[in-house]
Amino acid sequence: MDIPSLFMIPSAVSSGKVHSVFPNSTDADFDFARSSTASRVNSDGLIETVASGQARLNYEIEAGLVNTKCSLLLEPQRTNTAQYSEDVAVYDYNDSTIRENVQIITPYGYKSQAVKIDAEFGVSSPIRAASFSLGSYSTNDVVTLSGFVKYNGYRYVQFGGYFGSESAIFDLIDGVITQNLSNVISSSMVKFPNDWYKLTVTYTFQNTIGNGYLYAGWVISPESDFSFTNAPSGGIYVWGLQAELGSYATSYIPTNGSTQTRSGETCNGAGTSSILPSEEGILYAEVAALANDTTARRLSISDGTTNNGVEIGFTNVTNEIKNRIKSGGSTTANLNYTATNVLNYNKIAFKFKVNDFAVFANGQEVLTDTSGAVPTGLSELAFDRGDGTQNFYGKIRDIRVYNTKEMTDSEVDILLTKITS
Repeated sequence: MDIPSLFMIPSAVSSGKVHSVFPNSTDADFDFARSSTASRVNSDGLIETVASGQARLNYEIEAGLVNTKCSLLLEPQRTNTAQYSEDVAVYDYNDSTIRENVQIITPYGYKSQAVKIDAEFGVSSPIRAASFSLGSYSTNDVVTLSGFVKYNGYRYVQFGGYFGSESAIFDLIDGVITQNLSNVISSSMVKFPNDWYKLTVTYTFQNTIGNGYLYAGWVISPESDFSFTNAPSGGIYVWGLQAELGSYATSYIPTNGSTQTRSGETCNGAGTSSILPSEEGILYAEVAALANDTTARRLSISDGTTNNGVEIGFTNVTNEIKNRIKSGGSTTANLNYTATNVLNYNKIAFKFKVNDFAVFANGQEVLTDTSGAVPTGLSELAFDRGDGTQNFYGKIRDIRVYNTKEMTDSEVDILLTKITS
C-alpha cells in the first residue's frame, strides 16, 4: 500500500532545520528558530549546550536509565534568576556550613565546577546554605526551583523556599521524596548519571520576609527528622541551581554572574500545497505536554491563517487534547479527547474527510463526527495554530501527514489503528 506521507523524524536535525523524509523534497523540512543557546540531555544522559538556532533532540531519563527514544523539545521563553548556577557565590546565606567550589564530574559528564556544602563538625541543626539572590517575585507567584545534588555523607535534603512551607524533603539513599510542605504544588526527583539527582520543587511564593526576593536553597541532615546535635562530618555536592517563574521546570539555563534567558522556540513552514492533502487525509502526532498548565498549544496543517486548518493540541482543560477542523473561517468539527495524562506520550491521529471525521488515540477510535466541510488550500505544517500563535510547547517524537484519497475506508481504518498503537 503506497501511502504518501510527511514525516518529522527526530533523529534528523541540522542547520536550523528539522528534516522530513518526504521523497526528494526539502519543502517538507521545518524551519526552526531560537535566538539563544539552550541545553539538552544527550543520548548518554548528560547535559550539553546547543547553539542558537539549533533544534534540540532531547533524551529523557527514567529510573536512572536513558530512554532510547528521543524527542524534539520545544520550550517557551524562561529566565534563570539564580545568578551563579554553578558557583558558591550564589549561596550568600548559611547556617553552620562550609561552602567551596570544587572540581568533580558534573552532569556535563566531565570534571567541572560544582559546589561542596559540608556541615560544620559538631554543630546542631539546622544546617543550611541558601541564597537571597534569586530575583524579585510577587506574592502568590508560582515558582519552580530546580538543582542537582549528590550524596557526600548527608542522606536527607530539604530543598526549596526556606519560609512559608515552600520546600520538599528528599532521601538521597533511597531516591525518594519523603514530604512536600503545604505550599508545594509538586516536586520530583530524577536520577542522572554519575550519582546526581535532579530535584525540582514548584511552589506558591508566600513572600514571608516581605521584600519580594526568594529565600531558597538546601537544608541537610543525617537524620530524617532534621533535628539533631553534634553533627557528623560530610554533606552534599550541588550544581545547576535554577529559579524560574512558572509551573514546571524547563531545561537547564547556566548562569555566571547575571540572570540568563533562554528564548522561546518556533518550528513551522513544512510542506507545500502540492505535498499536503487538500480533500482528505490524516494528521498524526506522538506528543507529550511539558505541563498540565491550561494553555492552548497547537500543531496544525493550515493555509497560513486560522481560516482553514486541521489542528491537534492541548487545551485549557486538564488532560484534554483538541482535534479541530476550520473551513472558510468556521469550525466544522471539534472533537475533544480526554487523555489519561498528557504528560505521557499520546499517539493521536485525526482523520478528515467531508462528513467523515474520526480521532484515534493510542490504538483505539475514540471520537467521530459525520457532518462538516473540510479545509481548502492547505499549504503548511507547523507547531502553532496556523498564524504563528498558540505555539506548541512540548515533546514531539513523531508527526506525519497522510493523503488517503486513493485508499479505501478499510485501509484507512487499518492505518489509523496501526500508527496509533
